[in-house]
Amino acid sequence: MTIRHHLFNGHSVAKETLDLYFAMQNSNRSPIKYEAGMIKVWMNVPDIKALCENFLLENGQDSFWYWDIGAFVFAGDEAVVSESGKDYKVTDRTIQG
Repeated sequence: MTIRHHLFNGHSVAKETLDLYFAMQNSNRSPIKYEAGMIKVWMNVPDIKALCENFLLENGQDSFWYWDIGAFVFAGDEAVVSESGKDYKVTDRTIQG
């Protein structure tokens, strides 16, 4: 059996591995595209987080590996912070217009 390799970020990677990588990236993009069409002014951040996590669960995700968080959602001045999942707490903010 011959395994075809491709260069990816300067490394030789098996085509099957690369296909899995791109499939995972696409599955990560789908909730973002979904949310972009669903978020409305006056929604609150916990509802947006739940909407995204439910989308993931309804589309094949069976668990969330990073501190059991399926979606990090930030709004307003929190949108510029970098936060560990260990310390993440969704805030009860409302999306302003």
